[in-house]
Amino acid sequence: MSTQKRNLLIGIILLIIACVFFFVLKGAGTKKNNEKKAEESEKYLYQMEDAQVNKYIISDDSEKITLKKESDTNWHIQGQEKVELMQLSIDQAVEYLKTLEYTQVIDNGSERLSDFGLDRGITAEAVADDGRTMKVTVGNTTVDQKGYYILKDGDPNVYVIDAECGKALSYTPSLFRNKYPEYVDYSNINYIDIKRKNGKSFRITPNPTGEITDGYGEYLLTGAYSWSIPILTDKLSKNIGGPLYEIVANDFIDDPKDDSAYGFDDPQLICQIVDKAGRSCTITIGNSAGANTVYAKFSGKNYVCTVLKEKSDKIMNVNLFDIIGKYFINDDANAFSEIELAGSGVSSKFEIDGKNNKVSLNGNNIDIDTFKDMYRNIAGLTIDGEADESKAGEPVLRMVLTKSDGESTIYQFLEYDSNYYAVSRNGYIEFLTGKRNIDNLIKAVK
Repeated sequence: MSTQKRNLLIGIILLIIACVFFFVLKGAGTKKNNEKKAEESEKYLYQMEDAQVNKYIISDDSEKITLKKESDTNWHIQGQEKVELMQLSIDQAVEYLKTLEYTQVIDNGSERLSDFGLDRGITAEAVADDGRTMKVTVGNTTVDQKGYYILKDGDPNVYVIDAECGKALSYTPSLFRNKYPEYVDYSNINYIDIKRKNGKSFRITPNPTGEITDGYGEYLLTGAYSWSIPILTDKLSKNIGGPLYEIVANDFIDDPKDDSAYGFDDPQLICQIVDKAGRSCTITIGNSAGANTVYAKFSGKNYVCTVLKEKSDKIMNVNLFDIIGKYFINDDANAFSEIELAGSGVSSKFEIDGKNNKVSLNGNNIDIDTFKDMYRNIAGLTIDGEADESKAGEPVLRMVLTKSDGESTIYQFLEYDSNYYAVSRNGYIEFLTGKRNIDNLIKAVK
């Protein structure tokens, strides 16, 4: 045999061997993939993606409700069609049930249901329009909080499912109810009115000139004091905005008695929120309902409910002095056309020409930087406490600030005690300022 023929024959043999190996490996891979698919399919308790569910039944030890979806797209409680429900939460629970996957199996776990909280669990049953059913009972969370124990109807085993899925399926009947007050956009409010039975009532409004500085002055407090005072944003969120946003129904009373039965005839608190789109929500807080709850009524809702006492208490008990900024003046010097000071050896009238960056003192031009040094003492006057008007004495210094539009604010600093002067602003004595603040201001003017 020639060398050429021998090489050709060897090449053909090698090609045949390679083809055999290819098909063997391909067959092994296909078998492995089929086994993997089979294993994955075994991890599903239900696979009914195509099911059109029109009934969902939830029950626990205390209650049972049947949710039905009629010709429209919304779920209703059978016999209580006017009750508002969390539509997305119900849809989510049904979708989880239709393709229910587990992560672990506990053989014959149904023989010891109490170990998994399944003897007192939540039972959820979905019924499709073709008669197919999916029914499970959800028990406790696993020790690592990453899953829930679940029992499939008619199956002796107990399974573990993903925590997110378990949470959706473990909702008690009442949790599917719409527990929120009427919607308003808290990020775009027009005002918030707070009326307190025991304590000052007040209004919170956005600052029309915008935030003064980061975290300060985005909102104003009005009604509590004689003038609108900028608010500290974090204090507002912690003491009023956050608790107000978090007020939601805890338990529902669908056939309420007269308002007096819940204290709504003489409420502890009334909160009204109005956004710039005109949407409005009113929350009325009445008497205590238990150790941790109070009765509440939401505008636009037919029920009475209970809400967490800690939320309403924060608003009722907030000390307004704690949430306001602590400066009397929050404007730049160029906002004023005149500043007059008199008393304690001072008689000064500053005239400010902001456009031309010029200042005169008692008719004589002065250095602009010298004026700005003095003005820092005015802008730095701090609100150091609330004053008892009856303790205010004789005036020590009078200051009149006149803005470019002609609006004037008159301050008088009055004897009070060894550390503070009482401050009269346009005739109202509400706050104190440290004596050192005024002493430094007088010194700067002199």
